[in-house]
Amino acid sequence: MAMILCAAILSYYWPVLVYANQLTFFQLLVLALIEVVAFHQMMTRLVAYRVEHYTNPITSALHLLGALLPTWVISVAILTSFAPDVLRSPGWLLVWHILQVLLLVVGRLVQRVLIGMANRQRLLRRRVVIVGANELAEQLIPELSGVTHGGYDILGVVRSTGDDTAVDRVAGVPVLGDLETLNSISLNETIDIVVIALPWSRAQEMFHLMEAVNWIAADVVIPFGRDQVAPSYAGLTQMGRTTTLQVMSRPFKGSQGVLKVAEDYVVASVAVLLLSPLMLMAAIAIRLEGPGPILFRQWRPGFGRKPFAIYKFRTMHVNPNDDATIGTTGRSDPRITRVGAVLRRLSIDELPQIFNVLRGEMSIVGPRPYVANMLVGNERFSDLVAKYAERHRIKPGLTGYAQANGMRSYALRSAENARRSIEMDLHYMTHWSLWLDIKIMFKTLVSGLAGRNVF
Repeated sequence: MAMILCAAILSYYWPVLVYANQLTFFQLLVLALIEVVAFHQMMTRLVAYRVEHYTNPITSALHLLGALLPTWVISVAILTSFAPDVLRSPGWLLVWHILQVLLLVVGRLVQRVLIGMANRQRLLRRRVVIVGANELAEQLIPELSGVTHGGYDILGVVRSTGDDTAVDRVAGVPVLGDLETLNSISLNETIDIVVIALPWSRAQEMFHLMEAVNWIAADVVIPFGRDQVAPSYAGLTQMGRTTTLQVMSRPFKGSQGVLKVAEDYVVASVAVLLLSPLMLMAAIAIRLEGPGPILFRQWRPGFGRKPFAIYKFRTMHVNPNDDATIGTTGRSDPRITRVGAVLRRLSIDELPQIFNVLRGEMSIVGPRPYVANMLVGNERFSDLVAKYAERHRIKPGLTGYAQANGMRSYALRSAENARRSIEMDLHYMTHWSLWLDIKIMFKTLVSGLAGRNVF
């Protein structure tokens, strides 16, 4: 995108021979921005930004050509409609587009060198766990091990139900155990891809495995065997020479992840600067009211179910026997202190979680981090809602889509509300955008911090 804009500026300030630009600078800028958007959309549709495509010169050239030609057609159509006179001397347009091609090719060559350096440092390799100690895994492992660009590090194989327990290695890769072992691995290792290597004749077992791994923040794929034809209408992805069906995608991957992290640190840093006086006043009020710690610190499951210590201002009387599995019952809850009631009504008790964001344990916007065994009525929240575990595929948030839409205190009041709040969390994960986060933060500030539903 920068190369296209740079080519436009060069063609304007550096006319070649008699090919001076016929557009004003503003006209050229508008046209260049249209080309940027069109080019990016075409490259995205061609899946041209995958790492392995940069390392193949022919594929890279075809992607550039496939994106540039429609972009140029759009550009000429716009000029024909709004500025037909400038096309009578189209030499400048030809020069501009030649500069585009040269700069884009140079950019791809530079990126190819950088990717080569990253590959030598093993920075782009994806960490894989294969579920299924069987013939399909035996075929897949050599293919993944032979991928040179990007490549895969196979952490191990995990047995599925029905696999031979006597098998301890598959294609030279150790069998680590069963699904419980996978849970332990995911808590201690970063997993990029989970491969469910089962034949499609065992589809019912596949669905069970998909539910069993739905909380792991990784891509989940199912490979097609060599004798099977992959349908063209499905969400397919390549792993080496093997075609796989991608049934789950890791949230906030790539540029989205960078943008989300940048948002968290910028917003949290500004919040600390602006709210420090208020947090100091809250700390003094808690200390003056009576004995006990100022901060309430509690372990909760976070990203990938990894436990983290969440920070809040203490709003309840100290009770070592209270495991917090029962949420606040209302404003008249006898456990709440007088100062705590005010802090909770104004949501000031939540402010220390800003430091959880700066520590990388939470996000400004995300699913609410509930206590591990939180109860809704007499039933555990995690047992009540089938897709509860999927919330752990992203970091928990200081606020969230459900909380901004009235589910902050009501989510634990009934089974129906609990299910609705999880639906909202999953909707947020699949429809995320920076603009959605901004709307959630604004709605939280306007109506979510206080009111009759906040206690």
